Amino acid sequence: MTQPSPTRPRPARKSANDKTRVLTAFRRSEILRAATRVFGNKGFDTTRMDDIAREAGLAKGTLYLYFKSKDAIYKATVQQALAELRELTTRHVDRESTFAGKFSAFIRVRLAFWHEQQSLYRVILSMGRASHYRKQSIGWQREAVEYLAAILAQAVEAGEIPTGDHLAAAWATMDAIRGFNERRIFSEGRSVEEDARFLTTFLLAALRSR
Repeated sequence: MTQPSPTRPRPARKSANDKTRVLTAFRRSEILRAATRVFGNKGFDTTRMDDIAREAGLAKGTLYLYFKSKDAIYKATVQQALAELRELTTRHVDRESTFAGKFSAFIRVRLAFWHEQQSLYRVILSMGRASHYRKQSIGWQREAVEYLAAILAQAVEAGEIPTGDHLAAAWATMDAIRGFNERRIFSEGRSVEEDARFLTTFLLAALRSR
């Protein structure tokens, strides 16, 4: 006797679920873009959930369906920006074939990205100085530091730079980039390309003389 074939899931239901996920992801992205503008204009402390909802064109109750608090929105906003920066950095670094090219790309992308996102970067700086956010801020930087440390290790293996403490060198590089980004926010300075060129040349000389 022929056994009945197993019941297959209904395509219509799967399609509806897919559409729901896409809509949810889109709505979250829209909320985070709105939050970036509000945080940049008003700062974190004076921003209210009502402000973000209004900027996103949503009812406040709808906003709470996606994020439970202003703090959750802030964390998601920063994580989204860092994901974009990570993808951009990887794309530009992977185009280069030498350590000098990869190192230069890493620095240039991070200066250019935060130059375009100065309002959000200003908020991140102020939040990072608060004691209960400091550990989180360092954690966000750690992934980029480890990524750069791996590039340094590869350069040592290729004989492009002498051996040394890759992790310490990566942290020092990130500290220098952060210092340049902070100065650019609070004072007029040179162009991104000029700063990137100087910082790359300066740090490459230090790495090659270790």
